Amino acid sequence: MFTEAVVALFNLILSKLNSKKPVYNVGQRLYSRTKRNALFLEKEIFVNEIKHFRVSIEGSPIKKAVILSENALQNDQYKALENKSKTETLL
Repeated sequence: MFTEAVVALFNLILSKLNSKKPVYNVGQRLYSRTKRNALFLEKEIFVNEIKHFRVSIEGSPIKKAVILSENALQNDQYKALENKSKTETLL
């Protein structure tokens, strides 16, 4: 029983170390299949030592300032797109 718990803990630690978190940079276009929208990262902001981005939502008729943390982008599974033609295809 104890060895199973140790093995499970070891596997959990290895999975956390091997998982790659996406790196977000200013100027990237991101798309989320869960939220079904595309974002453009305009500016990088640090608030309380947490990285945030000012984003513009593509295809939105109203232009407003939206600030999302890097953690929120990861939780909503935003992934970078290479070019705009893919964005237009996905929307």
